[in-house]
Formats: sequence, structure tokens, C-alpha cells
Amino acid sequence: MAMCQVCRRTLLAGERYRMWHWERRDQTICVVCEPLAEEAGAVRVVDAYESVRATGLTQTVRRVA
Repeated sequence: MAMCQVCRRTLLAGERYRMWHWERRDQTICVVCEPLAEEAGAVRVVDAYESVRATGLTQTVRRVA
């Protein structure tokens, strides 16, 4: 499970994010908050987007429809 360090929102399965170096450590920041992080002086660590994986949830999630 990943959380955006700017808006403090839990990222959903499949949602894209990048790692940014901010406040002396690498932090997960969602795509929506990237402009705010860049204005605050954060430096992008990885150019490629990563996605939240939900492979561990398949045993606990029930299908409804």
C-alpha cells in the first residue's frame, strides 16, 4: 500500500506515482501533486511512472457483481 506524501491520500490499485527526493529522503508523490512538489523544491528520482500493485489483495477481495 502506498500513500502520497503531499496530499496524504492512499493510492488506489493501478494508480500512477513517482518517487521524488524531498526533505532529505525519497518520497512517494501522486501524479496530481507533482506540480506542488516541484514548486516546493523536490527533485524527481525516477523518470518512469510506477503503479500500485494489488496482487496481494486477490485473496481478501470479494467480487460483488
